[in-house]
Amino acid sequence: MPGWSRATLTHNDVVAPGLHRVTLNVSTEVARGFQAPGQYHRVRVANGKDSVFAIASPPGQAHFEYLVRANQGVAGALTRLAVGADVEVSRPDGPGFPLEQAKGRTLLVIGTGTGYAPLRSVLHHVRARRAEFGRVHGLYGAHEPAQLAWREEFSALSEAGIHVTPTVSHTAHGWAGAVGRVQQLVAKLPTEGAIAFLCGQMEMVAEVTQLLATHGVPNERVFLNYPTG
Repeated sequence: MPGWSRATLTHNDVVAPGLHRVTLNVSTEVARGFQAPGQYHRVRVANGKDSVFAIASPPGQAHFEYLVRANQGVAGALTRLAVGADVEVSRPDGPGFPLEQAKGRTLLVIGTGTGYAPLRSVLHHVRARRAEFGRVHGLYGAHEPAQLAWREEFSALSEAGIHVTPTVSHTAHGWAGAVGRVQQLVAKLPTEGAIAFLCGQMEMVAEVTQLLATHGVPNERVFLNYPTG
């Protein structure tokens, strides 16, 4: 386990009941350790317990953003902290997503719930280097429209040629977007020669991987942000 360092909570915004966007200011050493979108690290709260959180912001910044679903454990404790509170964090870990392999080709990013967080890191990294990548299409699934975090970013991403399609399991008044699981939208993606990054519930990942294979994206071109096997 890498050493711990102090981080300060600077934002704790409620997206929907039980779902928070949290920002921590981290040390220079921790920030330098964040090398690849899709990486994660451990956050330890005052009671000494810790858990893993995926980083939702792109590398190269002194603040890390997260999408946190409140529970009875560390995530819940983190969402209850006030701005200015200190926590401890480890250095970033994990392989992240292989952005080098995605350069010059169609990139698909598919996530659900808090699994959108590391994919958001990918999208912002790509936006800053847009000319290096081909078409970029994303699917983002949530239970209801209110739980679509960072939805205010979709228009700006679209203007940069990064198209994220949100879909919800349960519609709400005024919702004009897609309704259903991300699996139902895979067939509409431009899959020829594509590489795919996935994050979310294991069932979704398995089903989408199979669907992509039937549409010409073999398993060796489908990547998660954590080791498997």
